[in-house]
Amino acid sequence: MKSTSIAAYGASALSLLQSRDPAGFEKLFQHLTPSSLTTLQDCLCEALDTKTITGTHPGWQSLSSTEKTNCCNEAIAEAVLRRLVFKCLRKFSTCSAPQTMEEALKHHTLPMSLKEELVERYGGDPPHTWYDALQRLKVIADNNADQRNPGLWELVLDHPMTAYVPVQCQSCGLVVPDDLNSDLTDEQVGLREEEPTDEEAPLVRSGWFRGPRSRAKVFVLTCTECGVVSRWFRSRDPHVILNAQKWGRLCGEQEDLRLDLANYLGIPIRMCLPLDWDHIWSEYSDSPTPNATIKAQQWTVRDDSTRNFAVRLDEGIGSWTGVLAIHPNPLFCEDVTEQYLCRQCDGGRIDDQLGSDIQRYRETVYAARSDDHAATTQAGTLVGYALQRAGFNGARITKEMRKAAKDYHENRSWYDIEVDEIT
Repeated sequence: MKSTSIAAYGASALSLLQSRDPAGFEKLFQHLTPSSLTTLQDCLCEALDTKTITGTHPGWQSLSSTEKTNCCNEAIAEAVLRRLVFKCLRKFSTCSAPQTMEEALKHHTLPMSLKEELVERYGGDPPHTWYDALQRLKVIADNNADQRNPGLWELVLDHPMTAYVPVQCQSCGLVVPDDLNSDLTDEQVGLREEEPTDEEAPLVRSGWFRGPRSRAKVFVLTCTECGVVSRWFRSRDPHVILNAQKWGRLCGEQEDLRLDLANYLGIPIRMCLPLDWDHIWSEYSDSPTPNATIKAQQWTVRDDSTRNFAVRLDEGIGSWTGVLAIHPNPLFCEDVTEQYLCRQCDGGRIDDQLGSDIQRYRETVYAARSDDHAATTQAGTLVGYALQRAGFNGARITKEMRKAAKDYHENRSWYDIEVDEIT
């Protein structure tokens, strides 16, 4: 039987599972832990043995146990990839309009200490808003145009406007540790969850903070140092993200903001998503209109710690298992894991002086992919394992990502996998 025909069984079973329990189906993929992967595997096998599928396509029963297992593994791997691609592409689709972005840049009055810092770093008059600060960067970029100095986008990426800001007491600045493996509970750091107010509700989104949070919540912090109560929440709205009053801006908000700013300034970027690690970043292109001939190394990473993301494997908090680059143009969607495990002189991202550690980093990533207990991944998930178990190499992953991006633009659902008809 053709492999495409076998794959069609898995696609049919996924659709059946989703139709039975949409919320439960989504939850299984949301945080792919060992238990959720096992449940998903069992549910998929059960669905494949139902009369709904086998009654219409009796050939399923003639498959060997190995073929059935491979069918389930491939269906799960493809669905996992598609969901990740769709999730990132939704960020591009919900990008703030230029007018909205400009309003957000003008919305907040910067605190005096920040104004003084910006004057010291960038010169000019004290900026009243982020919009004023951006205009100053444009002047500097214009002056740098004929010199080997940072351009506008590099200046934006290095600016406090887009910097990571930890969640903290909005009075004294005491930082809340954002670590899944922290010995301190939410209660011990003074944190609790609340439902958003009517005013907050349209602005709040769900997302990771000290572990996965499946629902949109407001975090209320009673500072263990000064006793002041602060409210904070994750948000996609640039008016919220640009709050300059000790408002937490995590990596997800950073990239949402950079995406909005890139759209506002006409800078091509693509999202990079590490597998089994809670992080996200972007690469940008110097070409105003990147085309199909652009090579991977023409996508640039500004931040040292991101360009050398492999070095974070030494932090002792777990491993990642791969890196995906995602863009609305399917041609720019690809598995870039090897680029983040290679030196620049070999066509990769890593600074050349770090070459002596690359083999060790590779071995760490490969070992984490083979860990079916997720004991070695930073997020405690098994995305890399699910892909490896299904036999997906870099080329196959890229192929499936591009297919998913195409399907996204055709308004298909991530779990709606189109394959050849079952025969």
